Amino acid sequence: MVLRMDEIDRRLLELLQEDGRITNAELARRVGLSPPSVLQRVRKLEGQKLIDGYYARLNREALGYGLTVMVNVSLSLHQGQPIDEFATVVSGYDEVLECLHVSGDYDFMLKVVAKDMADYEEFVRSRLSLAPGVGRIQSCFVMGHRKSTTRLPLP
Repeated sequence: MVLRMDEIDRRLLELLQEDGRITNAELARRVGLSPPSVLQRVRKLEGQKLIDGYYARLNREALGYGLTVMVNVSLSLHQGQPIDEFATVVSGYDEVLECLHVSGDYDFMLKVVAKDMADYEEFVRSRLSLAPGVGRIQSCFVMGHRKSTTRLPLP
């Protein structure tokens, strides 16, 4: 499905990615349209599912999550049901920020936050390793965040 966007739609998406709390009046001012026209366009973009939602990005370290871990998981069985079951269970864990089904040596890559190493060890022992179908777990500890964004490049 090819969606039609003009330059104003692209600019609206850029501005909303930059600041999801920007007012409709300010959006209108920045793109040179009336507030009702901008509101109509934004609703159209939401209706086309180009905008998934609006949220606040929280500071994980200020909230006590000093450890970020990229976790590679191989399942013992590579069939539809075990894959779906694992994804459903793990996606329900609050510590898991992202759950990606990937190709290659592993079946899933998870982005996990923990307060510290002991907290992460408890997560692996009491939850992750007990998830359905887990065969092997490999942890890669993030040493520093150089870039973290949800901003997508626009065509």
